[in-house]
Amino acid sequence: APHAVHGEEDSFSWFYSNPATHNPLTYNCLDHSSEDPGFEESVQFIHNHLQENGPYDGILAFSQGACFASMLLSMSDLASQPSFVILFCGFKSSITKHEQFYTSEVDVPSLHVYGSGDNVIPLEMSEKLTTYFKNPVTLKHEGGHFVPTSAEVRNKCKEFLKSHLPS
Repeated sequence: APHAVHGEEDSFSWFYSNPATHNPLTYNCLDHSSEDPGFEESVQFIHNHLQENGPYDGILAFSQGACFASMLLSMSDLASQPSFVILFCGFKSSITKHEQFYTSEVDVPSLHVYGSGDNVIPLEMSEKLTTYFKNPVTLKHEGGHFVPTSAEVRNKCKEFLKSHLPS
């Protein structure tokens, strides 16, 4: 993510959820804002990166990155669609101007991994995101806001990757 998070060393954001005039800029998945400072710059950042370095087989994203990736996948002008996406702790954006990205189903094979004990992203928000994907594969674990490393999750990821990576 290209935008530094104020007051948090080595933390970055794809976009913010408070007005651009607010200082410092912050992000909270529960904010029902009408503004998204940094969003367009992040989209351009990804477009430029894909043109210079792409294509990629797939996308693996976490938290706000998973939210952002889900919106990128709905953009018809994305440089190239990946063969798959794996989203950890993903969620549907609550920013009103992002509703345009949730009007049709994303037809990219997807694995959604999220925790029932996540105290950052409410479970309902992670579950809601899966409804915007065609035939999503889901894995709910008992943990919180992290990428789990249990054998169950590792095996599910391996199985998913084997079936969706190009030969």
